[in-house]
Amino acid sequence: MTMASPGLVHDEDRIRYVQSVFRRVLRLEQDAAPDDDFFVLGGTSLAAMEVIDLIERERGLRIPVRNFYRSTVVRELALELDPSRREAP
Repeated sequence: MTMASPGLVHDEDRIRYVQSVFRRVLRLEQDAAPDDDFFVLGGTSLAAMEVIDLIERERGLRIPVRNFYRSTVVRELALELDPSRREAP
C-alpha cells in the first residue's frame, strides 16, 4: 500500500474546501466536481466576490480578483489556497 504524499493530501483538502465554498455560495445540492467551472455552475461576478470574501473570512487568505478569474475551476482555485504556489498580489 502506498501513502499519498503530504502535498497531495493538502491539495485534496483544498479541493474539498473549494467544493464546499462553491456549494454554499451557489446553493448547490451537492459538491461540484474538481473540474467544474464556477461560471458554468451558475456563478456570477457578484457570487465570485462572495466566494473571495468567504475564503478570506474562513481562511484569512485574500485571493486577488484577477487570480479568481484565472482560476474558476475548483481544482485551479484550490491551488490559489496554497501559499507556496500563489503569485504575489
